[in-house]
Amino acid sequence: MLGADAVTMSQPVSEGESNPLVKTEPLNPLRNPSYPQRIHIHERAHWQGVLKSCEERIAKAGQKLTAIGAGPNRATVERLYAQMLGARDQVADAAQRLPSETGGLYEEDRHRLEEGVAALERLLKRWESL
Repeated sequence: MLGADAVTMSQPVSEGESNPLVKTEPLNPLRNPSYPQRIHIHERAHWQGVLKSCEERIAKAGQKLTAIGAGPNRATVERLYAQMLGARDQVADAAQRLPSETGGLYEEDRHRLEEGVAALERLLKRWESL
């Protein structure tokens, strides 16, 4: 018969038998353990500084654009200025996203930001040669 005779008596667990080297951190209910930790948050100020530098340089070019009246080079100058704004938008988008990205996405956005800055440099060189 399987009644009370089949139930074995369990032994009490002593606290001395637990492994003292195993340390567990309390679970944070607001953090998904399978989601990668954001490690680039501290870089936000740096990337915002890069963006601000780009915007200041474009603002100087914008002042030159307003000073140039109607002329034969006006269309070329306007096109270069529009391309500068596009490069700035690329830098701004990447600078906003970079601090919260991880892994491959971080590398991809950093590459986009660096390419945007390089494009702006090339455009400013052409701008100054006009």
